[in-house]
Amino acid sequence: MIMRKQVLLMTMSVVALLASAYTPNTKWPYVYENFTEGTLYRGKDYSVAQFNIHYMGNVLHYISPEDDKIYTAKGNDVDSVMIADRKYVLVDHKDGRKMMEVVAQSGGNMAFRLDYVDFDAAMQSGGGAYGSSSNSSATRNLSSLDLGGMNNPKHGLLLQEKNDGKNLVVRSRYYLRIGKFDIEANKKSVEQIVPAEKEEEWKQFLKKNKIKWKKPESLQLVLEFFK
Repeated sequence: MIMRKQVLLMTMSVVALLASAYTPNTKWPYVYENFTEGTLYRGKDYSVAQFNIHYMGNVLHYISPEDDKIYTAKGNDVDSVMIADRKYVLVDHKDGRKMMEVVAQSGGNMAFRLDYVDFDAAMQSGGGAYGSSSNSSATRNLSSLDLGGMNNPKHGLLLQEKNDGKNLVVRSRYYLRIGKFDIEANKKSVEQIVPAEKEEEWKQFLKKNKIKWKKPESLQLVLEFFK
């Protein structure tokens, strides 16, 4: 009887956890469920504000205490930002500079995770959550998604519609910053920057370590190779 109660309590806890899990939606397309206090760093300067990261472009948003509006932090004003205990850095990307979370670091070398929404897929018709399907026969204009957080809205007004959007599917990709290079985290990209004098050492490194390119602990080993 006691065992049955324990199983029931565990089941209820799991259900409650799943029910409370945050899922971004078209009205609240943000990394965090709420704007969260953080610290923005630019050179030797820093500032504290309520921050979040918008999935459209992976740009940094903050709430202005003066008018309660949400603004985008300009790239030139950002080196990095700490939100809660997570560090984000502005990283060069083929689609423009994006805020990515630092998941491993060795000296100046870093590994990043980019959490993103495929808005091209989100514009396609079809069932399921936005971003979960792709139907090229019926592409809709991006404005039809009615994304929240655009055009400097009032934070208070945005909160009123926070739970009214359609769920978005979030995916992840990993990147590396090694020296002056910002590259995708995969064997092919890394091999292109391995110095000629370290090519044999790199081959031995790969034999010794089974690198999983989507695991921060593996990426940490890759970064340490380039120390």
